[in-house]
Amino acid sequence: MIFARMKALDYTHYINILAIAYAFILPLSRAGISVFSALLFIFWILEGNIKQKITYLLHNRVIKSLLAFLLFSIVSLVWTEYFYEALSYIKKYWYFLPLFILATSLQKEYISRILSAFIFGMFVSELISYGIFFELWSFKHATAQNPSPFMHHIEYSVFLALTGLILLSRIFNEKNVLSKILYIVFFTTVSGNLFLTAGRTGQFAFIIGLFVLALISFKNKIKAMTISIVLTLVILGIAFNVSQTFHDRVIIGKENIVSLINKSDYCTSWGGRVGSWIISTDIIEENPLFGVGIIDNMKEFHSIIDNQHPEMKCMHDLFMHTHNQFFEIFTQMGIIGLLLFIYIFYSIARLPIVERQYKNIKYTYLTVLIFAFIPEVIFHRQFSMALFALIIGLILAEYRIENEI
Repeated sequence: MIFARMKALDYTHYINILAIAYAFILPLSRAGISVFSALLFIFWILEGNIKQKITYLLHNRVIKSLLAFLLFSIVSLVWTEYFYEALSYIKKYWYFLPLFILATSLQKEYISRILSAFIFGMFVSELISYGIFFELWSFKHATAQNPSPFMHHIEYSVFLALTGLILLSRIFNEKNVLSKILYIVFFTTVSGNLFLTAGRTGQFAFIIGLFVLALISFKNKIKAMTISIVLTLVILGIAFNVSQTFHDRVIIGKENIVSLINKSDYCTSWGGRVGSWIISTDIIEENPLFGVGIIDNMKEFHSIIDNQHPEMKCMHDLFMHTHNQFFEIFTQMGIIGLLLFIYIFYSIARLPIVERQYKNIKYTYLTVLIFAFIPEVIFHRQFSMALFALIIGLILAEYRIENEI
């Protein structure tokens, strides 16, 4: 009787419902990400047609590029001296699992609902963040100076940057006046939240993404640039004068750069990043083809500091990675690993999407990611990996549906 009822269930429907819950909980809970990722996979198996779904996935260029990178990561275990630590590192890639499920099993009418669920989840996070900022309540380790409630402020800034750009895209394209006003209000609060946090990575990516979005949204490029410049000046001007956190981070950043140039000071946020890139270059010069291995790269990193750069010894306690996604992979897996990694994003960029909203999301998300990769390693963080799975999963689902006969 139980098995008969299970066979009668519409598993595709439940996958789509679970995907809505997954999108909502994604910005709010680490445990929720894990639970809903596992549930999605179980229902995907129960849905059946496994062979057909795998065949479809293996014929998709984006999926093939991602699998090639993951496979080479596994192959790199051959030359690591820290096999079990590296294996544990690679295991975290299971957070990409929902991407494959969304790509094969989402139905057209659910894609917009899933995206809206994510935006609503960000709205909940934003309310909590503002409550922390105005000292209405306390929450975990967040503070009024850095009100990031659920994740590291760098990741949160990237989430806010993407959410802001999705809302701005809707503002540009929405015809209904009331809906446009609602999006403008939400965009304003999201932008404000972004510049209240200490996440300069997302702030930088947001500004670049704003220019990209305007350029792909308006045929008149002069109009696009004008809108971009005006919005940028207004947002940055208000943020600098209203947000003490943003004001202080700008001043500190300027002081970091001056101190680096005048004193070769690598013991600051920006100075340390430049120092990290110098050391990464040393590793790459010695191991250009295959890198030195996952985990091994940071062991070598700290060894080079001790032996060649004593002026950078202050970086020992601060740097668990290279603070640059491209250098991180280059030092781990060499030029081969880096090219496979870059090809993932090239494949996504080349994916033809007709629906304007999702085409805009594709380009703005890629912009946010690529520029966020420059000062930070975010591709291996749980929340960021789950966001990648969600956004690319939605884009691949939209692509599949647009090309179904």
